[in-house]
Amino acid sequence: MDKFTTLEGVAAPLKIINVDTDMIIPKQYLKTIKRTGLGKGLFSEQRYKDDGSENPDFVLNQSAYRNAKVLVAGDNFGCGSSREHAPWALLDFGIRCVISTSFGDIFYNNCFKNGILPIRVSQEDLDKLFDDAERGANATLTIDLPSQ
Repeated sequence: MDKFTTLEGVAAPLKIINVDTDMIIPKQYLKTIKRTGLGKGLFSEQRYKDDGSENPDFVLNQSAYRNAKVLVAGDNFGCGSSREHAPWALLDFGIRCVISTSFGDIFYNNCFKNGILPIRVSQEDLDKLFDDAERGANATLTIDLPSQ
């Protein structure tokens, strides 16, 4: 696992509350114990149409956010089941940090174990981050743990 000290990258806004781990990585992708290759399944039910083509309305399919490293998400992110595949899928896609007002407890702990930094913020701060993230590729965010 890469040491996490600083991160700079595009922040993608995901204004959905109660995103559970089933939404993050649907059950059909749970057949592997490898931590790689799961990025293609990340949010697959939202990212892809029934015919397998990309849903252009989903944030991570938009050109500004295809290489996002930070996800700014609604309240209670990662709730539901304890599937560790959820942080694996985020990491394989390139997400190294998730910012929200709250997280599912098991998901929150699994993030630390897998090299993803979950950051809890107030609703006021989250609203500001959503506003910044909605600026597309210009919405770069820097996370600097040593300087906090």
